[in-house]
Amino acid sequence: MKMRNLVKEKLEKNGHVLGAFVASGSPTNVEILGLNEFDFVLIDKEHAQTDMETMVNMIRAAELYDMAPLARVYHPHDGPMMSRMLDVGIHGLMIPMVETKEHAQYIIEHMKLAPLGKRGIGAGRGPRWGWYENYNKGEVNDNIYVIMQCETKKGVENIEEICQTPGLDCIFIGTADLSQDMGCFGDNNNDELQAAIDKVMKACQKHNIVAGIVTGTAEEASKRVQQGFQFVTIMNDLGFFKSQTKHQIDTVRYSLSR
Repeated sequence: MKMRNLVKEKLEKNGHVLGAFVASGSPTNVEILGLNEFDFVLIDKEHAQTDMETMVNMIRAAELYDMAPLARVYHPHDGPMMSRMLDVGIHGLMIPMVETKEHAQYIIEHMKLAPLGKRGIGAGRGPRWGWYENYNKGEVNDNIYVIMQCETKKGVENIEEICQTPGLDCIFIGTADLSQDMGCFGDNNNDELQAAIDKVMKACQKHNIVAGIVTGTAEEASKRVQQGFQFVTIMNDLGFFKSQTKHQIDTVRYSLSR
């Protein structure tokens, strides 16, 4: 049995992929997103409470619908945890706050087997207990999806060097943290922020790296894909639940008050 890279397959087919952050720790929410034909989910362990055992069930729910299960790690320098998350079967990882070529190489060392990295040989769920016959012979290096976040001024300054990291697949712009670091928090129309986003996009295109970005509305997501971004998150499951339930209750109360 061969290991698959679902993100690369969908990128080749459609030119872009659309997904969601899942902060709820809910395999059911993941399954619903799969039913709705999302391309990927990002299980958020940086800003959410999801534990490892729950994450495995979320991975299974995504795989059931050929939706790529990815995860964002808690700490950008926790290399051993990156390796462990791959050992239990996640298809790829997003690492926050990547600012230098040295940090980028550190990430590759903990996500890739030799000769690219230093990750240990695994025999558990990652290689499906030996079902992926060539997992430890280079197959995993080709198929694990590596996403590094650019969300600081220093990261933007060093983006050319970061994009040249062997084994890197995608640079993902976190606009909230980037705008905060640039002194324009929440102002996505800020000229300096837009210039930084354009710089990252051009570096990705130059070095054949997939450019990704976070969005919060359907309109913004469509705009970013048309702009050239190929890896786009369009919602956070808890944020969407909060906004839609608020809209529902407010609509009913307004109707009753008339």
